[in-house]
Amino acid sequence: MRVAMFCERNVEFTDADQAIKSLRQNYQDEVEVRVVDCFRRCLKCRVQPFCRIQLTTIEADDAKGLVQQILQVVHRGNS
Repeated sequence: MRVAMFCERNVEFTDADQAIKSLRQNYQDEVEVRVVDCFRRCLKCRVQPFCRIQLTTIEADDAKGLVQQILQVVHRGNS
């Protein structure tokens, strides 16, 4: 299982909360979601939803795209 870390300020200002909800409801066996303090270099919490898995920053235009990209990274890591 991989851990996807979300910046609390990014969750507040984008639709990353929808991605978190989807991951927790539909992919809880594959991805553990954590909301953490603001990332050090998040550039004023970006205007698009994003998260980090290990050292990889994943960013998308919307929550659905973010979930899809997270799952790609998770499945690539499990292969």
